Amino acid sequence: MALVEHLKYLRAACAVALTGSSVRAAQALHLSQSSVTRAVLALESAVQQVIFDRSGRGMVPTPQWSSLLQRCNRAFQHMPNAGANKSSRNDMPSWMSCRLALGIRSRHIQVLMSLAKTGSETVSASALGISQSAVHQTLVQLEHLSERELFARSRQHGLRLNEFGLEVMRGCKLCLSELQQADEVLAALSGKIGGRIVIGTLPFSVGPMLPKAVNRVMHDFPGLQVTVIDGTYDALIQQLRDAEIDMVIGALRPQFSIQGLLQETLFIDRLAVVARADHPLAQRKKLKWTALRDAQWIMPMPNTPAQTVFERVLGQCGLPLPTTELRVNSALMMQSLLMQSERLAMMSPRQIRSEIKAGLFVVLPLALPDAARTIGLIRRSDVLLTPGMQSLLATCRDVAGELAAENSEE
Repeated sequence: MALVEHLKYLRAACAVALTGSSVRAAQALHLSQSSVTRAVLALESAVQQVIFDRSGRGMVPTPQWSSLLQRCNRAFQHMPNAGANKSSRNDMPSWMSCRLALGIRSRHIQVLMSLAKTGSETVSASALGISQSAVHQTLVQLEHLSERELFARSRQHGLRLNEFGLEVMRGCKLCLSELQQADEVLAALSGKIGGRIVIGTLPFSVGPMLPKAVNRVMHDFPGLQVTVIDGTYDALIQQLRDAEIDMVIGALRPQFSIQGLLQETLFIDRLAVVARADHPLAQRKKLKWTALRDAQWIMPMPNTPAQTVFERVLGQCGLPLPTTELRVNSALMMQSLLMQSERLAMMSPRQIRSEIKAGLFVVLPLALPDAARTIGLIRRSDVLLTPGMQSLLATCRDVAGELAAENSEE
């Protein structure tokens, strides 16, 4: 069962949990007490669980549902409040005076996301399997609830989200993320550990750590679905903020200050100069940086910690930056270029440990001053972690510690 299909019932249950009774919840939501009571009973029937302990003193959520309703309350709180009722009680969350949060249904979210993707009511109707008039009416309702237009309309470009529309879209994504996590917790209460985790990885920085961590977690949680995607730093950070992914793992930026996100160090990674095993420079037992004056490089991606290290090291060693730039964002392409040329790359030996052991690549015997970078993870700071996410974070820390210990012994 997906909680997003029962937003009306969830609102009533959250209000009861916050106020302590159906009477006060009805007053807060400007509904009749009977409507609130029916909504709570309908939700209990849908989930086949008792949500509230009832007594003469009021209604208190059960311990399990107390945390679940906290997640649902947070979900509604993500809705942008275009026209809040200024007379609302200060001790109540702002969503209880937000027309959008009080009225939005799953069909509104579904239509909004489809229109943002297609830019056409007709195409969205076909994709959703409903009539064009139904799509149009749902959009009219949504803009009424939002108290603003959400799309810029033109014959040439169709529908395009305006600034407030983008804000509503982000609020809906964050709301869905909270409710999906609540679904996972609800399933876990029935002994079904599952859910989905999406991890964004930055190139040339994860190495063997993440595969080991993922394998361990999926062994402990067989029902867990894990998706790993690659991307650039800026793109992944935006996806993280929009709740499209759950965490980013890779090289951390030293100056990090993004509201709503936090980063955590896992280990310190050192870079080295790598070449194919039969590279002319690989035959030397001793090597000075002056021997690399005319070397061809595969440079790190711009605006990355590796690029910063690359420029600093070459500058300290008195070498000019390459005049011809070749940058690669693919590990397979990097290895192929190294194998088929006399190019060098400044990268982490950790990334190609298996290939080095197999005799395909070597680390050149060069002194690299200050060639370290920090590898870690970034996630949303205000997320209530699911069991799967808690396990993944703990396992990443454990594996990172094991790899650091291995490196210290080598």
